[in-house]
Amino acid sequence: MTTAQRAATPWLPMAATAVLWGSAFTAIHIALPDYSPTSIALLRIAITVVLLLPCLLLKRIGPLRRADALRMAAFGLTGMTAYQVLLCAGEQSVDAGTAAMLIAASPVFTTILGMAFLGDRPGRQGLAGLGIALCGALMVAVTSGSGSGSLLGALLVLLAAAAQATSFALQKPLLKKYSGAECVFYGSLFGLLPLLVTAPGAVGQVAAADGHRTLAVLWLGLGCTAMAFWTWSRTLRATTASTASLVLYAVPVAALGLDMVLLGNVPSASAMLGGVLVLAGVAVASVRRGVARSSTNARSEKRERELVGTSSRR
Repeated sequence: MTTAQRAATPWLPMAATAVLWGSAFTAIHIALPDYSPTSIALLRIAITVVLLLPCLLLKRIGPLRRADALRMAAFGLTGMTAYQVLLCAGEQSVDAGTAAMLIAASPVFTTILGMAFLGDRPGRQGLAGLGIALCGALMVAVTSGSGSGSLLGALLVLLAAAAQATSFALQKPLLKKYSGAECVFYGSLFGLLPLLVTAPGAVGQVAAADGHRTLAVLWLGLGCTAMAFWTWSRTLRATTASTASLVLYAVPVAALGLDMVLLGNVPSASAMLGGVLVLAGVAVASVRRGVARSSTNARSEKRERELVGTSSRR
């Protein structure tokens, strides 16, 4: 990156995005005593749909083609429904910072799926990085499991990371036809459908919940989704996808800091080491992709930006 590019790097939007996404893990932890995992997922996705409805009415979101409905539905069910429910269920016994470190291993599953179904070839350096990240994720999962409940919670969060990775693989072809906002909107619609059966229970929980726990749920939709989508869009417009992806490495750090400050949770030293290995492994694996990306044309860069931008549903 040149001096001019470095000076133009949108550090403020990048930092804001990392904090907003990182706060999602803490907000879930705050809401859980009064809300079930399915209720949190239902309310968060519903808020996202409501916030994007004006874009549909103003025709900034185009129609969904019938030929793409099945893939979009699969994307919504994995990336919205499964990811949200599994993450919330896991955080019932795993602290927010640990959950964030485990979700950071999502690129491991994304690459495995790409190798299995999309013909991707990460190369030896990529495989080495992914191996390091996987070892780190396993270390976090095992060391966070001081009891059977917390170990199960860590495994549920890893399943959430796998569900997120699956949704990325499903979404990749869709991003050639639809914008990130269109994918989020239609994916949220499909993701909301199976959760509607839990709506009566969610309404009852809203009525009985403490105010600060309801505010945490609202924050998941407004702050962690709407505001984060705006700051992330500003980041993508102002810099390259490779620079913007640095935000993804900062999210677990932000989540750990917020979890310690707001909830007083401090992960063990071994869990922290595992988290460092996850981030280091993902970084090593991404170096090869970054070099390859520098030789692509502007169209490929635009598609990469859209792909990275799908992380806004975190």
